[in-house]
Amino acid sequence: MASRTGGFAPPLNQIAFSVVDLRLTERWFREGFGLLPAGGSRALMRGPVAANVQGLPRAASTCWWLLGRNSWFQLELFQFERPIANLKPADFRPCDIGYTRIGIWVDDFDATLKRLAGLGSQPLTEPSGERGERRACVRNPDGVYVEIMEDDPLPHVNQRGRADCPSAIRSVTVSVHQLSDAAAFFETGVGLKPSTVALHTPEHEALWGLAGATADSRLFDGGEVLIEVVQYLDPAGKPRPSDYHLSDQGILNIAFGARRKADFNAVYRRAEAFGAKPNCRPVHLPGAGSVVYVNDPHGLSVEILRTKSGLADRIFGFEPRPMHKRPAPDTRRIEHRVNINAPVDVVWEAITDQDSMAEWIGFDPVTVRKEGWTQRHGAGSERLMQGPRGVGRIVEQVIATSSQQSLRYRVIESSPLTCHQGEITLKQSDGHTELHWVIRFRPKLAGTGALLQKVLQAKLLSMLDGRLRPYIETSTAAGVFTTGGSENAETGVR
Repeated sequence: MASRTGGFAPPLNQIAFSVVDLRLTERWFREGFGLLPAGGSRALMRGPVAANVQGLPRAASTCWWLLGRNSWFQLELFQFERPIANLKPADFRPCDIGYTRIGIWVDDFDATLKRLAGLGSQPLTEPSGERGERRACVRNPDGVYVEIMEDDPLPHVNQRGRADCPSAIRSVTVSVHQLSDAAAFFETGVGLKPSTVALHTPEHEALWGLAGATADSRLFDGGEVLIEVVQYLDPAGKPRPSDYHLSDQGILNIAFGARRKADFNAVYRRAEAFGAKPNCRPVHLPGAGSVVYVNDPHGLSVEILRTKSGLADRIFGFEPRPMHKRPAPDTRRIEHRVNINAPVDVVWEAITDQDSMAEWIGFDPVTVRKEGWTQRHGAGSERLMQGPRGVGRIVEQVIATSSQQSLRYRVIESSPLTCHQGEITLKQSDGHTELHWVIRFRPKLAGTGALLQKVLQAKLLSMLDGRLRPYIETSTAAGVFTTGGSENAETGVR
């Protein structure tokens, strides 16, 4: 494919995400949209080469790939162990600077919305448009805006790819400070052609919460995926945080692909001549492909990628593979259920009140190091937990909560485990509350998993049966807990 500026115009063949819980986000895309698993890698995503390519010192992650109906395109999901991803702020808007939204065409609009509702994701507004042309928008588990399209903006490519997949990725949107500069990078620096497709009208802005917004945009042809570059005038987008790094939760970059090394080199030279700065020189893997991450003059990350047909496509996630043909971010799981003689709102208050957590958690003291975005103990909050007699110290962060239903957290500092995450769910039943606590992790030291699992399972049982349940039941009888407080508000829901 030739570009408007001459030479090879690369197709968009990847959108990469940094996710907090790989299993959760992968399941959301796979079950919600019918995307196909395509393997993954941990070995390729750590060590000096990965760190240099991504520009992240000591980078380490587990990566899974997913495929839509597109003929040569993937979603790439990273769960970073180093550096740990900063959470996407609760007030993040699609006008804020960076990659903010993707669009997915689906062959059954109503069934897709029903599946997503079962996964906890409701449209932000009622769908718009007439039947056959409806659109809706949801947020995925990492806060990324996902537009659902009943009408395919690229119907001429719909039959090119995998007919066994009921959806295709059709667009990615990036919000920028200066439209002219960003558009020039994609057109001249990458070599894309402008697209004449009518992807959005101003009325669509209401779908993702920006009704009445004014913006200028340019649309580019990325083969089977459109690249939408938008400068919001009102409301103006907030810049990325001063401590932003590539591994932060959300869309981290997009990749343009080539099959031939000469085409890969041509795109790289164009981008560099435009002023894009590579994290390192291009990496060429003999017999497989090439990769480089570049940053445009305003810091936007773009990957240039080459894979050869056949084995390389299979290795790098461009062909469907069984789900078990990929490394797990966590390899051990412990869980325990306990019935507590107290209403669900009382149990919720007890488990979310971090100031009183030392009464039952097994750590003392427990100190709120950082308050949550909208509630002191809600999503975004962090607690410093000190072990008995000063031994041991970890920091846990609340990832998301659904009021009086579920709470997700992760360990972000000092854990002897990797990918250490937990989820607590509550269920009311005949005046009692069933509490289900699940912890997932991977041991840092090979061969210690079974022992650690046994020890932690015993500690979880002791904590829930021996401390938390009597603490709540005794405190309830004494009238310690109140209900309906501000901490019962829904916070950090994705």
